Amino acid sequence: MNFVVVGTSWITNQFISAALETRQVRFLGTVSRSHEKAIHLNKRFGGERTYLTIEEACADPDIDIIYIASPNALHYPQTKKALIAGKHVISEKPMVSNVREIDDLIEMCKTSKGMLFEAIVPIHLPGLEIIRQHLSMLGDLKIICTEFSHYSHQYSQYLQKEELNILSTEYSGGALYDLGVYNVYFTVSLFHMPTQIRYTANSGHNGIDHSGVLIMQYPDKFAIGVHGMDSHGENRNLIQGEKGYIKATGAVNILKDIEIVVDGEKFVFTVPNYSNPMRHEAEAFFSCIARNDREAMNEWLMLAKDVATVMETARKDAGIVFAADNRHD
Repeated sequence: MNFVVVGTSWITNQFISAALETRQVRFLGTVSRSHEKAIHLNKRFGGERTYLTIEEACADPDIDIIYIASPNALHYPQTKKALIAGKHVISEKPMVSNVREIDDLIEMCKTSKGMLFEAIVPIHLPGLEIIRQHLSMLGDLKIICTEFSHYSHQYSQYLQKEELNILSTEYSGGALYDLGVYNVYFTVSLFHMPTQIRYTANSGHNGIDHSGVLIMQYPDKFAIGVHGMDSHGENRNLIQGEKGYIKATGAVNILKDIEIVVDGEKFVFTVPNYSNPMRHEAEAFFSCIARNDREAMNEWLMLAKDVATVMETARKDAGIVFAADNRHD
């Protein structure tokens, strides 16, 4: 299968590396408004073709898969065009800005020849399955805490009031959608939809959040997600129950080492992660496409819709409105 990428950022580089490591696909080329950047990326990974627009890529019959890593607000319209063209799409998180958009994409998948996946690392990590298999050891669960803070070099630019896609309501940016989405995926994949959602954010001059605390309430427990682009954090995850706890070091897109303590007895797992964490999801997507496993795809899309619901509810609770909320393309 041949794939192309949209965008030339660091995450695009990481995905291409992960994809090629699977030996299931061939990198064909790059879509970018900058011909120079596209040429540079192609040279690094052996790509042959450059495209200035998503439309050009959709028209190329040699392309099977399009990986989209453009600014957040462009994910939905570009994904829609690719699905109409019958291409398989792997859209970087967040795939959509709101629930309306994901409902539209799910409906399109019913008739498109292409399959659709949201590129999100945590749910494909072996560490998540280790945690899932041992939750019952903790007895009744009470508190889930996830932390993902990473100081962004763009935050200092933001403080100077520079216009940045990643910290913009116009481009569906902010800390919740850049980092908090990982915590939400981790929590919802394990515990499903919460009954109440509250989000308190540190917001900047343009109303976008650069850090915040998300509280998801369940009938019998609370899940607290902390994330920040404006600060440094320890980044650990803790699930607390009446009989013990599970602690995973590293942010939820790593889940490096897992420690389980029950009734004073400790169990330690060293998780068999690939050096490139995106390889786990790449293998899952490519295998799903090869099998034409639309049942698995639909399960992931239903989870993606639940996450999109939590995300939209949370940011609106904090008074954050995206430009995409007022568009109906």
